[in-house]
Amino acid sequence: MLPNNDLVKDPRRLQFFLLADVIFVILLISIIIRQIVLILVRRRKSYDESRLYIKFVNLFAAMALGPAIGLVIITSLFFNLELRTWYGDAVRDAVVNSNIVARNYENEIQAEIVSDTQLIMREILKVSQNNEVNIQSIRTALSEFINLRTISSIYIFSNDGNIYLSLKDKDNINFLNPSNDIYELLNQNRVYIFQLNQKSLAAYKKINFLNNVYMQVNRELNENIWDHIGATKEAYRIYTSKEEESSGVQITYSMIFVLFSICFILIAILIGFNLASNLSKPITNLIKSANKISDGNFDAKVSETDQFDEIKILLSSYNKMISEIENKQNELISKSNEDEEKRIFIEAILSLLTIGVVSLDKNFNILLHNKTVSNLFRKTKNFQNNENFIKIFPEWEKIFNNFKLSKKLMLNFQYDFTIFDDQRNFNIRVIKELSENEIEGYVVALDDTTSLILAEKHAAWSDIARKIAHEVKNPLTPIKLSAERIEKKFIDNNYSKDEISLLTKTISRQVDDIGKLVDEFSSFARMPEAEIKLDNLTQCLEEAYQLYFSSRKDIKLKFHKTENDIFFQFDKLQISRCFNNLIKNAIEAVEKIPNPSVEVKINNIEKKIIIKIIDNGVGIDDKMVSKIFEPYFTTKSKGTGLGLSIVKRIIEDHGGKIKIEKNKNMAGTNSYIIFENNA
Repeated sequence: MLPNNDLVKDPRRLQFFLLADVIFVILLISIIIRQIVLILVRRRKSYDESRLYIKFVNLFAAMALGPAIGLVIITSLFFNLELRTWYGDAVRDAVVNSNIVARNYENEIQAEIVSDTQLIMREILKVSQNNEVNIQSIRTALSEFINLRTISSIYIFSNDGNIYLSLKDKDNINFLNPSNDIYELLNQNRVYIFQLNQKSLAAYKKINFLNNVYMQVNRELNENIWDHIGATKEAYRIYTSKEEESSGVQITYSMIFVLFSICFILIAILIGFNLASNLSKPITNLIKSANKISDGNFDAKVSETDQFDEIKILLSSYNKMISEIENKQNELISKSNEDEEKRIFIEAILSLLTIGVVSLDKNFNILLHNKTVSNLFRKTKNFQNNENFIKIFPEWEKIFNNFKLSKKLMLNFQYDFTIFDDQRNFNIRVIKELSENEIEGYVVALDDTTSLILAEKHAAWSDIARKIAHEVKNPLTPIKLSAERIEKKFIDNNYSKDEISLLTKTISRQVDDIGKLVDEFSSFARMPEAEIKLDNLTQCLEEAYQLYFSSRKDIKLKFHKTENDIFFQFDKLQISRCFNNLIKNAIEAVEKIPNPSVEVKINNIEKKIIIKIIDNGVGIDDKMVSKIFEPYFTTKSKGTGLGLSIVKRIIEDHGGKIKIEKNKNMAGTNSYIIFENNA
């Protein structure tokens, strides 16, 4: 039933009906809440029973919900049709279109005055030479221009309100000095439009080539047209306001029908409560039994007596099902215990292995892995179960796919990884798991052989060094003694002393060079065992620095240290040798460049001792960084290539690390020594 006009026009009557509906709904809700509380009190120990009640309630509520929603929709449609007769599309289109025409005319007027302003600026630029303003020239030019346009007046003024030029307005009646906010907009080379009154419109613009000089261009408006525009806007505002009020009436009326629908639903819920109480009792014991079984109690069988025939059949089948489930569960528990024992045993074995072991399925997905794998790669690789192994190591995809297609049962290969700037060598072994000649999975073993390879290299070079030292060092002393005797003999017989001395000194110098080479070989081959003791590492570094500070005044040397000295367990003789070698290399790198500098730093950060030696020298090629610690590799013309090898060996014997890299911020090289603070 549609409302009459009096009811719609009187919002108080609508509010009365709405309030009556709200009160009735609240009454029904209170009754339902009381029923729910009673159910919770009686059935608080059996949650599943209350769920059954709710299902019945929902059923009846759904039955009432459809007609109620249909009623609301149909009524709302008829009501909307009646409202549309009051606010027809034709009327609305006329009002909206009138407003659009008014706004378009307003925008057109504003666009014209902006265009005139731009043209006036061009005229000013034409008569201005070298950015100098001639007021008379501007007045002449603009007087001709203003007669051709619909402009009422023009002002040229400064930001303090001082008017330099006024056209068509001797008394400056229509001049308005802009606010500071408008000046900020004008300084951004923008045109600002302002309506002075009902009869005129003003445009402001900054004269670009002059500081703090602006112009105001006024244009008269057709007062009648402008009044009509204002009236059109006001009519549009009133129409939209009334239209919004009609929407509120529509919403209120729809809410009344919604509340009536809610009443039907609530009544259906009350009926559902009563019916649920009568229908759910035969199933209560079945629900309780099911809850107990879900907790693992298979003795909770239901009684089959005092029940209807149909219920008896249901309960009998239910009890048989419980017995079968109990038997199957016992079998599964027994099997699961066996599998769990096997899994624990395998994981215990894998955890003791020093190599990384990963079990894969036939698609290379991880089934099982030990912690050693993550430790080997220092957690740079994400080893998770069900993660695809090929995604972790994409560089091995081709190798694994070829192995999968081959008839080989085992694959063995070497691979190098860079882990946190540390070059590591791994031996990779992959074994197929077969079942009836079908691949079921793979076992991958990852063994870090870096230390073994380094030990083999050191052992080989040590053997070579001992042999070379033995073969070379024996003839050195006789050669040097003979050279000295020759010098004495020929000098005594009045031979040219300078010539003889030059020859013998050349022999001695070459012998000394060979001796140094032999000593390096000997040091590398027979590195004495370190005598570790607690000592002042800061003092040791400073002593090495002071050796060069006093003798190399041509180089800017700096030493940075912590406020407190750093103590460390180390062999002072060996570590001093490392410091001397690195500082010497840094000084040699800067000898031939302008403004040479070397900085030596020592810090103790988070239980790590960090020593930096920084120079601004020629730097190091990126391709040589990985080779500089190899024995007998050198970039110096007279170097042995053993100095940095010995330094690295000493540092590693002390549990530290050394890294040399190119300076990223400037020319030169950075040398880093990092120790774990064991003091």
